[in-house]
Amino acid sequence: MGGLSLFAQKVHKEPVRIACIGNSITFGAGLKNQLKDSYPSVLGQMLGKDYVVRNFGVSGRTLLSKGDYPYIKEKTYQDALTFQPNIVVIKLGTNDSKPQNWVHKEEFMKDLEALVRSFQRLASHPIIYLCYPSTVYKTEGINENVISKEIMPMISSVAKKMKLRIIDLHTPTRNMNENFPDKVHPNVNGAVVLATEVYKVLTGRNIAHEIQSFPGFKSEWNGFDRYDYEYNGRQTIVVEPHIPLPGKPWIWRPAFFGAFASADEMLLERGFHVVYYDLTHDYGAPEAVNLGTKFYESMLHYYKLSPKVTLEGLSRGGFMVLNWAIHNVDKVACIYVDAPVCDLFSWPGEARKDMWRDVLNKWNLAEQEMVYFKGNPIDNLLPLAKAKLPIILVCGDSDKTVPYMENGKILYDRYTSMGGPIELILKENCDHHPHSLEDPTVIVDYILKNQP
Repeated sequence: MGGLSLFAQKVHKEPVRIACIGNSITFGAGLKNQLKDSYPSVLGQMLGKDYVVRNFGVSGRTLLSKGDYPYIKEKTYQDALTFQPNIVVIKLGTNDSKPQNWVHKEEFMKDLEALVRSFQRLASHPIIYLCYPSTVYKTEGINENVISKEIMPMISSVAKKMKLRIIDLHTPTRNMNENFPDKVHPNVNGAVVLATEVYKVLTGRNIAHEIQSFPGFKSEWNGFDRYDYEYNGRQTIVVEPHIPLPGKPWIWRPAFFGAFASADEMLLERGFHVVYYDLTHDYGAPEAVNLGTKFYESMLHYYKLSPKVTLEGLSRGGFMVLNWAIHNVDKVACIYVDAPVCDLFSWPGEARKDMWRDVLNKWNLAEQEMVYFKGNPIDNLLPLAKAKLPIILVCGDSDKTVPYMENGKILYDRYTSMGGPIELILKENCDHHPHSLEDPTVIVDYILKNQP
């Protein structure tokens, strides 16, 4: 039933949404990179691009509503309901085995039924699975005897009463204490075991999984490994070089992945990571800058990419990278902008009413406040110039969409007047497209010579 139910949902156009409910084991406590290696993340890697697996684990939480830290009192629980999942995997009970919580054991089955019903009432009518907790290797505090002899039979009784399928994460994790270094939480290999068992029940299939360099769905892009995932709700793509250069340099574009990507392809060949984090429709607003900074920090913390990123902005992406660089001068190696938007009054401009409304919304401004708008990067170039941050600017002299005279030329003239290093490539009789150059060697060489 489980496998058929899961794959039957693929007839819908939207990806199948899977909510993993749980405690620190679900969250990925103890792992260096929960985003990549927690069991829900690994499950998502296994299932692929037609599924969105979301981790709703919260450390230390109990199923028991009278426990010390009840799951149902967490915002994460409300977020899981809002997610409107098609499938719910509930893995709670480990923390309930603590003495201060298990004094309320008479409430356990009632609370589990209530949790299940809260998901059953959703408009998405999800399929719900109950998990036996994974084996723990201790009997003080969290107690393996309580889990195996009392909690698991109660889970079994609720599953039988409510006609739910059980996923047994206890049996497969016996006799593998090497994968539970603190006796409770799985390491990377242990998380793969949990994900494999969940995958097997959901799909009816076995799978062999290789630990990935990055989270998400692994595929291929121009002969290189590509990873697609979400970070803070935004689409993220990382393309990995065959042999990374020392220091792991990377180029990040916030808009239009894969468009006019000849420079990206050449940089991959040279050993750069090519990274996309989608801020396309944010018009360089402060919240987008903050999102970009959090993303940048994740790439350093989890994947050890270079602390000096190369920024790449085509068209409206140019506005985003320039604004981000202005607020993060110390984090940038150099900037490549191509037919960049530098002035929102030029593009999208007030005449494009829908886009102009989006600009106002993103910047949280009223129409009358735009008279005093100072958010265009061409009005804030001084921090970049003082830092002598290198910029390479590629433009078409006949651009009708983002006119060169109103954007790129002003950027060039002002930055030059401030003493900022900028190289201009002006393409004769060229409109907004095509971006880049037929031979991007000059762009790539500029980027390479301006690495730390």
